[in-house]
Amino acid sequence: MPDVPERQEPERETMTIPKLAERVGKSRTLIHRLATNPAEGWPAPVFKPGSSRPEYDVAWFDEYWAQRQAGIRQGRRTDLESKEEPDAHD
Repeated sequence: MPDVPERQEPERETMTIPKLAERVGKSRTLIHRLATNPAEGWPAPVFKPGSSRPEYDVAWFDEYWAQRQAGIRQGRRTDLESKEEPDAHD
């Protein structure tokens, strides 16, 4: 009986920080800052053989970026929102 070939996981598309920055129209500096900030929760990068440039999973990045953008309330002043405070004169 022939050996069953091992099923290899399809290789996921990865990109370097400059390519990710270009993908979303932001600076490499911003993407690098996000990637190196532990609070942002980025996964460990992968390295292609013979390369020292970190690469990140594109599908993960697209989902991360969409969630990040959805959470940004750009252009809206939050200091003018009414706060329900108890009346001090009662």
